[in-house]
Amino acid sequence: MINQGQNVVIVTGTASGKSLCYQIPILQSILEKGFPTALLLFPTKALTYDQLRAIKGLEKLLFPEAELSAVYDGDTPAAQRALIRKNTKILLTNPDMLNIALLPFHTNWREFFTNLKYIVIDELHQYRGVFGSHFCNELRRLNRILDFYRSTPQVILTSATIGNPQDLAQQIIEKPVRLIDKDCSPKGEKNSILYNPPLINKELGIREGLLVSTSKIASFLLDNDVQSIIFCQSRRFTELVVKNLHQKYPQLKNEIRGYRSGYLKNERREIETGLKSGIVRLVAATNALELGVDIGGVDAVVIAGYPGSVNSLKQMSGRAGRSTRASISIYVASMNPLDQYFARFPSFLFSKPIEKALIDPNNPLVLLPHLQSSAFEYPFSENDRFGNLGINDLYDYLNYLIEQNILQKKKDRYFYLSSIFPAGNYSIRGTAAANFILELFKEDEKRTIGEIDYSSGLWMCHKGAIYLHDGTEYHVDSLDLNQKIASLSYFSGTYRTEPIKSEQITINEVEKFKKLEYIEVKFGDINVNSQVTGYKKIDNMTSEMLGVESLDMPISSLNTKGLWIKLNNLCLNTLKENDQWFGNINEYGPDWASTRLKALTRDNFTCQSCGKQSSKFSPLHVHHKIPFKAFVSINKANELSNLITLCSDCHYKAELNVKIRSCLSGLRYAIANMAPLLVLCDTRDLDSISDPSSSYEEKSPTIMIYDTVPGGIGLSNSLFEDLDQLIQKCFELVSTCPCDNGCPSCVGPVSENGEGGKLETLFLLSLIGEKNG
Repeated sequence: MINQGQNVVIVTGTASGKSLCYQIPILQSILEKGFPTALLLFPTKALTYDQLRAIKGLEKLLFPEAELSAVYDGDTPAAQRALIRKNTKILLTNPDMLNIALLPFHTNWREFFTNLKYIVIDELHQYRGVFGSHFCNELRRLNRILDFYRSTPQVILTSATIGNPQDLAQQIIEKPVRLIDKDCSPKGEKNSILYNPPLINKELGIREGLLVSTSKIASFLLDNDVQSIIFCQSRRFTELVVKNLHQKYPQLKNEIRGYRSGYLKNERREIETGLKSGIVRLVAATNALELGVDIGGVDAVVIAGYPGSVNSLKQMSGRAGRSTRASISIYVASMNPLDQYFARFPSFLFSKPIEKALIDPNNPLVLLPHLQSSAFEYPFSENDRFGNLGINDLYDYLNYLIEQNILQKKKDRYFYLSSIFPAGNYSIRGTAAANFILELFKEDEKRTIGEIDYSSGLWMCHKGAIYLHDGTEYHVDSLDLNQKIASLSYFSGTYRTEPIKSEQITINEVEKFKKLEYIEVKFGDINVNSQVTGYKKIDNMTSEMLGVESLDMPISSLNTKGLWIKLNNLCLNTLKENDQWFGNINEYGPDWASTRLKALTRDNFTCQSCGKQSSKFSPLHVHHKIPFKAFVSINKANELSNLITLCSDCHYKAELNVKIRSCLSGLRYAIANMAPLLVLCDTRDLDSISDPSSSYEEKSPTIMIYDTVPGGIGLSNSLFEDLDQLIQKCFELVSTCPCDNGCPSCVGPVSENGEGGKLETLFLLSLIGEKNG
């Protein structure tokens, strides 16, 4: 098919020879004809250099005197760039450089684009959501330029297994694509284990911690000399695994490494080389190693917690057994509800459809910057098209840009007004702000140890934060928002930090509405303003909160789509009237009578809310400010500072407020964790907030679920349509959990103000599920 000039997408497993499918035709074409060129696009720098090494190996065999291939990226020295533009036949780069360095200056690449025969898009499955939508628009710009140079290259795409590879390929390049998905590569025996850590407290539903279980398995693999990768779902967890193993095996520090974004380029290349050579025995990594960087074969992969999609789970598992040797993949379930759902219903995990990658290239927030860029690169005329964008839509957008004084129309052509190219004003990966540089200060020396993206830096590297890098703890002494520098020093304390975030929702437009018996459900356009307002200091050994510090960090604003569920008055009244909803009476301990009397005496036998005094007809109650069930220690719960005297009416109102907060929080927790099952997305693509007195719904209890990408990508809209099924899945999750009164695996741990109550959440789920299902 490739030799016939057809566009193809190759979908096979890890180490199946996908790269040869484009390397051989490209080199053969150059060998036979001499002049053709090829543009190879990779989503990461690591993959780019990995493929350069492979192509150079073949190139030296066929063209020992020539330099045909080169990488063109942000690290390419300025002195080499002109030479690359003039001589290179095989150009390896990434979408970011295509956006800001090739397309805006295409006249410098005239000969290369004129002779372009092949476009290779590697790791197609990575081009989803905002990134994929931007990339599709880049290719639309590229095709306009290629039309100008009268070039019609063939497109070869490669992908890991996803639910819709052919469909995604055709959405990305907007041309017909043939599918090749037969994998004939040799495979060794593959063993898969789903491990659910043991319960250590049945009443609270608490299992052995994911970090403890993962570290034990990693130690077992090290003790038995099994080269392994431990896949972690966060940068912090990655560093904690490395730290634990370094403490246990201090003699193996150079053989136990971390790998994630934020490490310097040479550090990552060193780790990759060490894995391939066998010098590095174990790497704890984020999904940065999920992509197809050539690291040779490892014997075992441990996946600590569900990675957000079946696609990622398969990609990570595929890192084990890259030869005919036997290998093992161990998926360790965390206390996360989705992990525990799979542990209780494993057949659902293995029968679950592989996720379909979604893009929306016509989202105005994504499309408009590329229309500006394309007009800068080559003016539009009245007969032009921009991919599959409707002709009327295209000219509506162009006329809008004229109204904004960005474009100018002369005769039948649309010209960009500024001489400054617009592609430098936005990021195709969803964040426009520059990264923070991490600088370590020691005495009179400073050393750069890594970098971190802007949005993550605000909550991971704020002043006072404890930051982990390659298993070492650092204290953030300052964060310079203007210079984008985080100043670090070594830290030897015994506490960690957790950021405190606040979020504010504004409704811009209600687009859809359902009025059901107990709830009202709406979908529409929203704004989410979030801010880090402080941080907690948490003791590493006891998890006791040592203190809270205030911060004043910049506000981050997100315009997106959201779904919100409001509990109506009938729902609230039904909850109030049903005694079962209030759960079991707490046993306050043997000294409760004397403790209660002390509280009453301190408060002068007077309700501290309304001032009513004790009488025969109005007895007083002693209320726990922080609910009794939130404590492990009875003595702590019954401290006088946590007790307040209330009359029966005020006590009822206080308890009711706790119950509403509990069931609302529990329902939000369950929905947030089960939603990815229905919309087949990464867990990071959605976020949620519960508010017992929401400002946007007339102070009513409300749950908001929203897309985390600007403009939305249809996830919350899908949840709006499938709400009945979502409620059913949440009921299955909570009702089958073995805990007594709420835990991290169902409705969340019981916390201050009673949030996370299992009985309350179950009653609410049964109420709205029965009537709305």
